[in-house]
Amino acid sequence: MARTIIKFPDEQHFSTEYTVLISDINSANHFGADKMFSLMIEVQMRFFAYLGYDKTPTLEGVNYLMGDTEFLFKAESFYADQLTIEVAVGDFSAKGFELLYRVHNRTRCVVAAYMKAGMVFFDPSSGKPVNVPLSFKQRFVHI
Repeated sequence: MARTIIKFPDEQHFSTEYTVLISDINSANHFGADKMFSLMIEVQMRFFAYLGYDKTPTLEGVNYLMGDTEFLFKAESFYADQLTIEVAVGDFSAKGFELLYRVHNRTRCVVAAYMKAGMVFFDPSSGKPVNVPLSFKQRFVHI
């Protein structure tokens, strides 16, 4: 099986803190993979709020969705561990971009996970992808 590789860039655009909750713990007594997906969505919403966007599924007036995700688990996290999640925006295409995440477990002094989400802009009436709004792209790429 080919290994997943997620390269987190040198430049990050956002960072937030999270404490592992008892409801995040699975039957193996560590942070569950299903909860990591929920954490990704929570951090995504915090990041977009930090950028000044409201809680609707739009950026610059254009709808977006998560087209794909990848997770790379590096170390376990346990109840009450303190996490720092960094976010970087990268790899713009005509219709989307990537959100990259690095999860530091500060309690254990390790990187716990890397995550990547491929975001796509789309027209909800047609269901078809549309171009990345230039005003959004310019926040991260000098054009």
